[in-house]
Amino acid sequence: MNTSCLGKKEKKIEVQWENSLLLPGCAGMSENVGLAGAYSGIVEGKLLVLGGANFPDKYPWEGGAKAWWSTLYSYDLQTGKWTVYDDFLDRPLAYGVSISLPEGLLCIGGCDRTQCSDNVFLIKKEEDIFVIDSVSYPSLPVPLANATGAMGDNCIYIAGGQETMVNEQSTHHFYMLDLMHKERGWQEMPDWNGPSLSYAVGVAQGERFYLFSGRSYAPDEAMVEHTEGYVFEPSIGKWSKMTGSFPVMAGTGVSYGEDKILLIGGVEEILPTSSEHPGFSRKLRVVSTSTNSLVDSLECPYRIPVTTNVVSVGNQIFIVSGEVQPGIRTPFILKGSF
Repeated sequence: MNTSCLGKKEKKIEVQWENSLLLPGCAGMSENVGLAGAYSGIVEGKLLVLGGANFPDKYPWEGGAKAWWSTLYSYDLQTGKWTVYDDFLDRPLAYGVSISLPEGLLCIGGCDRTQCSDNVFLIKKEEDIFVIDSVSYPSLPVPLANATGAMGDNCIYIAGGQETMVNEQSTHHFYMLDLMHKERGWQEMPDWNGPSLSYAVGVAQGERFYLFSGRSYAPDEAMVEHTEGYVFEPSIGKWSKMTGSFPVMAGTGVSYGEDKILLIGGVEEILPTSSEHPGFSRKLRVVSTSTNSLVDSLECPYRIPVTTNVVSVGNQIFIVSGEVQPGIRTPFILKGSF
């Protein structure tokens, strides 16, 4: 089923949505219930989905235990066929950052049930199989999960996140890896002079890096959701604060054309985890990078998941699985065509 979302102000932006692509089962989960925090990207015409976490047996409010996964799913964009690689990772991982590169899918950080990871590894194709390259890219300076990141002008930026799974605390970390000089490792960059953040949305447009929303938390402190937007200018090494409110925590974002960013879904308000939760935002917010402000808002007919990634290829995007309510995953992959 195809449905269009058409902006009222920006008539040029039209998205045809489809919500029929479904994650297959794997060993230990014959019928996939969906994954939050999975790594995802495009490698040689294949949509890859890796790792992730879910509640396969019972919901959290029913006493369900969270499960972590090490499975790799590969979807051939040409043939429409899935291939499943059980136990692909040597340990289950989720909630890292995914960057699609010409040579493969770069997976950065993440965590399992007990600890966060500083590992940076590449999933690449060798002949007819996928393999893990864990030596070509430097590790993060610290373990990080629930960070955000993006690549612009041959530089990868990683912002925010948390270092531990005990006494969890959001951070101000901001690192840059110059892909032309990987031997220099991750460089610590000036932070955004705002609240510490996890579950923020990071997007690169040109050489600039944009940071939206997120939440801050620390032991014995209340969790606070933030709606600010910031932009980092590498040429001068400084941040500036953007105009307007961007309530897109745990959502996704992608650059559009030469002067727009689409912020897709997100958590507009933190509500208790229960079966009565109304779900998350269905909005696509259009940000102008010329004015650094919100210029339009589109509505999607389908539920847009959070704690996931948006994968861009050609004129299409894929929002891979994720959460549609707290504790409730979706096995569907939302596809948008521009």
